[in-house]
Amino acid sequence: MKRFEERVVIVTGAARGLGRDYARYFAQDGANVVVADVRDTQSAAAEASLEGPRCVGIDVDVTDRRSVEAMIEKVRAEFGRLDVLVNNAGLWRGLADAGLLDCPDDLWDAAWSVNVTGTLKCFQAAVPVMREKGFGRIVNVSSMASRSGGNVYGLTKNSVERMTEGMAREVGDHGITVNCIAPGISAFEAAQGQLGAAESIVAGNAIKRVGTSRDLYEAIAYLCGTGGDWITGQTVRIDGGAGIG
Repeated sequence: MKRFEERVVIVTGAARGLGRDYARYFAQDGANVVVADVRDTQSAAAEASLEGPRCVGIDVDVTDRRSVEAMIEKVRAEFGRLDVLVNNAGLWRGLADAGLLDCPDDLWDAAWSVNVTGTLKCFQAAVPVMREKGFGRIVNVSSMASRSGGNVYGLTKNSVERMTEGMAREVGDHGITVNCIAPGISAFEAAQGQLGAAESIVAGNAIKRVGTSRDLYEAIAYLCGTGGDWITGQTVRIDGGAGIG
């Protein structure tokens, strides 16, 4: 039996990049996968369907409560349950370079709206469905940048980590765990040329390579599987040892 057979999984921000890979890996592991993103979800869902059982694409704006609640209702109607939510949707391009003194209002507002409020709204909508079955696994996505208070991206991701702790405390009695992963530099980001300091950061790692989507997925899968039953409120750093001693 595959490790997520018969489970229903939502991955937000899954139309492209790392989220698209997470959706595909969950499908390979037997899950029914909901590919959720603001657009272009159908091709990613079709790709994931080649790897496993039913996979559907749902367009959603995580900053809009009605849109998020509509997504959850579609999942309930399609599958009758929800077992796993991966809050992967987020804004990051350019945010780490904005600084604070001259950070434009629109950039600041968008970052908090998607990275923090979007994560909260998906959590709020998913928990009632999970609670019905007495089981749920929620994984939020932070970043190695959460250690920095010098830009809006790091600040939002630090908030996601703190919020994860509060979420976990509220829902633990309902069989639901909430954890967070904080990835280091991934091969996807490096290939996109979005991180100019990638080489110097990797050179300072204990493990001197960029991460892969599989590295990150395996941490998510552990937290969502039986091995993670007594783990909640934690942030797991998957970054090759960046920033240690």
